[in-house]
Amino acid sequence: MHASLFIPWFRLESWDIPLPVSLPILGDVLSIQPFGVLVAIGVVLGAWVAGRFARRNGLDPVVTGDLVTYAVVTGFILGYLLNGLFYERDAVREILRDPSLFFSTWLGLSSYGGFFGGILGCFIWRYRRKMPLLPYANAICFALPFGWLFGRTGCFVVHDHPGKVTDFALAVADYRFGAPPYEPRHDLGLYELIFSALIIALFVWLEHRRRRPVGFYCALLPLLYAPARFFLDFLRAPPLEGGDVRYGGLTPAQWSSVVMLCIGLAVWQLGVKPRMADGDPSGAQR
Repeated sequence: MHASLFIPWFRLESWDIPLPVSLPILGDVLSIQPFGVLVAIGVVLGAWVAGRFARRNGLDPVVTGDLVTYAVVTGFILGYLLNGLFYERDAVREILRDPSLFFSTWLGLSSYGGFFGGILGCFIWRYRRKMPLLPYANAICFALPFGWLFGRTGCFVVHDHPGKVTDFALAVADYRFGAPPYEPRHDLGLYELIFSALIIALFVWLEHRRRRPVGFYCALLPLLYAPARFFLDFLRAPPLEGGDVRYGGLTPAQWSSVVMLCIGLAVWQLGVKPRMADGDPSGAQR
């Protein structure tokens, strides 16, 4: 099939703003990356939705915002470090040989590294604040798909998750591979963008029908996302074509999906199911 039958190639490039003076690290040009802008919008929107959810369910939105801060900060830190460890090992070796490169080398962001970092941040918050975690984490998990929608939109507009060659109607005619008319490929950023929109619609529908037990979305979100991500990663391009590295035939995200699925099942069994058995569907804080 001709590439014109697919999504035509496009890529949002950075916006370069000249600076009046040269600054350390930045130099004389401020480059605003579309990916970064969309991720920032996602963080702000997710925090706002979490606050609205908290208020609607009798929780303190200020406390919720505090938890969001912990989750976001540790999420970005661990997402950055784990992406370097699993995906950019050559760059990490160079940094270990010359630590000064740490400030000039971008190691990227791992989505699952961000998720695990966010979970770590939630437990750090629980340890420091001595407050019940599950009710507030439930607000974050309800809001996460709203932010994730913009995060994956960022991935899509820069096409940093190339997939295998395909004749699927949503394929992107990627100019980076082959010669004209170019090879149409799966775009995993686009697929997760669509999946996030579906999760948002489901969550809104569920929440407006009736209130759910505390921790319901903490369990449901990984139970939905982990299997979908596991199978979507089979569509990724092989490493020699710009795709993710494999360990034992699976991507790091697929191994992480197995862990995340277990986390979702554990939250359901230990946190949600007992509350349902106790007749506590309203989400009382305990």
